[in-house]
Amino acid sequence: MQIFSAKAQAQLEERRGTDAKVLLWFEARNRATGAPETLGFWSGDDHQEFLINGAIRTYYGAGNVIDVPAIVVKPGFSVRNLRIKIPPFTDEVKTLLQAYEPRLAKVEIHSAVFDIDTGAQMGVPVRAFKGFLNQAPEEIGPKNQPSHTQLVLVTAARRLTYGLPLKRSSPELQLRNAADKGREYSDVAGEWTIPWGQ
Repeated sequence: MQIFSAKAQAQLEERRGTDAKVLLWFEARNRATGAPETLGFWSGDDHQEFLINGAIRTYYGAGNVIDVPAIVVKPGFSVRNLRIKIPPFTDEVKTLLQAYEPRLAKVEIHSAVFDIDTGAQMGVPVRAFKGFLNQAPEEIGPKNQPSHTQLVLVTAARRLTYGLPLKRSSPELQLRNAADKGREYSDVAGEWTIPWGQ
């Protein structure tokens, strides 16, 4: 459940409207160095810094061109997909898709609530999504039509669907450490017939 600050909650209860912005945060591997790099976008106009999880993060302004559908926040282990459209030809998006390795990049989406009258931020941004970038196809529109990149995100529950890697066999473990006998009989253990009581 999302917990907003008392001021934000009071504004929501007034039902005069809301001024909430979406913050996208990516942590991807740099293709050249292999080091993890971070990059953020938000639906505001200018670049801005936000305090999230005790660290200051810089988000690049993308305005209203970020198309984020309603995010369903619910507990559970179901893997949910979320599709976000962003413009493909800005420098920051090119960096994310070309300089970084976007495949399975960690993604967080936060919601920041602003005061309707003053435009000031009310409380810290609230996380609405945590997961991975699954696909990022670029779709170039026809002549005089806009192009976009559609980011297909999956929730963090996706990690629970991974099977055991094939490198867990006894020969693979012994290549790494010759003394490792932990899975020595794993491939034939189910074929043994052992009488009851022995």
